[in-house]
Amino acid sequence: MSALKKQRIAAGDGEIEKKFAQGQRLQARERFAEAEQRYRKVLAQDPRHLGALTGLTQCQIAQKKQQEAISTLDRAAADAPEGDEAWIFELAGICATVKYLQLARTLYERALEIAPDMSSSLINLANVVAEQGETQKAIDMLSHAIEVHPTSAQAYGNLGKLLTGTRLTEEALACYRRSIELNPNISQTYTNLAALYETMGRHRDALAALQKSLSLNPECDAARWNLARALLTVGEIEAGWDMYGFGFACRERQPYRPFPGLIWEGQDLTDKTIMVWREQGLGDDLLFSTCYTDLIARAGHVIIETEQRLVSLYKRTWPQATVRAETWTSTGLENYGKVDFDYTAPAGLIAAQLRRKLSDFPARLPGLAPDPARVAECRAWLDSLGSGPNIGISWTSHKINDVRAMSYTKLADWKDLFAIDGAAVVNLQYTDVSEEAEALRRDHGLTLHHMPGLDLFNDLEGVAALTACMDAVVAPSSFPMMMACALNRPAFHYIRRNWTMLGTDRSPWFPEMRCYLIEDTATGTGYLDRIAGDVAALLRA
Repeated sequence: MSALKKQRIAAGDGEIEKKFAQGQRLQARERFAEAEQRYRKVLAQDPRHLGALTGLTQCQIAQKKQQEAISTLDRAAADAPEGDEAWIFELAGICATVKYLQLARTLYERALEIAPDMSSSLINLANVVAEQGETQKAIDMLSHAIEVHPTSAQAYGNLGKLLTGTRLTEEALACYRRSIELNPNISQTYTNLAALYETMGRHRDALAALQKSLSLNPECDAARWNLARALLTVGEIEAGWDMYGFGFACRERQPYRPFPGLIWEGQDLTDKTIMVWREQGLGDDLLFSTCYTDLIARAGHVIIETEQRLVSLYKRTWPQATVRAETWTSTGLENYGKVDFDYTAPAGLIAAQLRRKLSDFPARLPGLAPDPARVAECRAWLDSLGSGPNIGISWTSHKINDVRAMSYTKLADWKDLFAIDGAAVVNLQYTDVSEEAEALRRDHGLTLHHMPGLDLFNDLEGVAALTACMDAVVAPSSFPMMMACALNRPAFHYIRRNWTMLGTDRSPWFPEMRCYLIEDTATGTGYLDRIAGDVAALLRA
């Protein structure tokens, strides 16, 4: 090849990489349509440019053009050169990254047809299969990967992660130990081991594992966020709060709304307006809302952005503030509109400033203010059930897996609660529980009462009013429990130790909450009897 031709090729490659870098910068600034055009120019010159293909599909998905992203990947898969295991493997990885799992699975299977014992393909295919819900098949694949490559630290580590999700904790622990023995320098192994320790209630061990993970990969935001939770869990509150923001950096806390230069970090709020927004789900929103009264006292003005279903309830509770429906995706990156505040922060970062130590938590909460008219309606219905006390109950979640199931129960587990003399047990569970309720009536002659016409998912004003009428509420970690506590109702909460307890055996956020720790699944469900007995004692008092 002549020197001149080599120079032209090098210049062309340089131009391609320049366009690719432009696309990356635009994508990082969330200018997805412009980034998409840069990536298309790269692919027009080099159809096999994996970075541009990844960026293009990510930008299409960010613009809610999922079908176009699928078509892009389908075309790439159709054009994949036969027998090129490396290219097919990399394309499968792109599909897995953007959650096009079926094509990822097909491509990994194609790669394995070419190279049947390639451990990386076996491991990645197992990950995809596990995400599709075929846990046992994924375990079998990883076991095969270990048979073929008995020194694969990654295979052992991934198998440990899968076994963690099936409650086989000792087997999972053995896998992690073998993975570390084979290669002690994989930071993700320690991060996943910490998750197992958390499941086992070994929080100090989890803390040590995360510190090891970060020593190997100091810039991993996900490990930093996990470390923040671990620090809070063991009671190192200020250190945990100082790292809390990494939850947003790694996108584990949502929404990610950066607002450059406007995030509140404890500055004086006298004569200033601060906008605080909801993060995560409704339960977290209610938890952190316990800081709003203090924030209002400190700031010139407070704007609260919350979920639409809570707006009217919050307006009544904090009339001094401006309460409005959240704009979940609006950030300070040129898409918010008029910025009418001096500072802003997610609700958790408000808590990180106002609840630095246990003594910062109030001994009593002002409580949410339900609609008096709705409360009257609920009391009238409850009176029709009889003159006895009313017990609200929630017991499950819309999302259950083997690990999460440790924190939930079945309705029939609460027969002793239904047996409390004169009490009416009232449903606060927002999922469809009709089958369990009917089975309870049929098999045990017990009635779970449902307030007619009340939508427990969408009508949160009605939920607040009904909950406010309860003499006691029993629930796991769930929105109904948070609502009961935010209304200052006597609450009986069965819970696995977690970061919101801040190293205590209670909830510093909610003085009316009684916590019953589920320390180890091997101890069974003795807490059910204790709760039923304590509820009965409260109602007799």
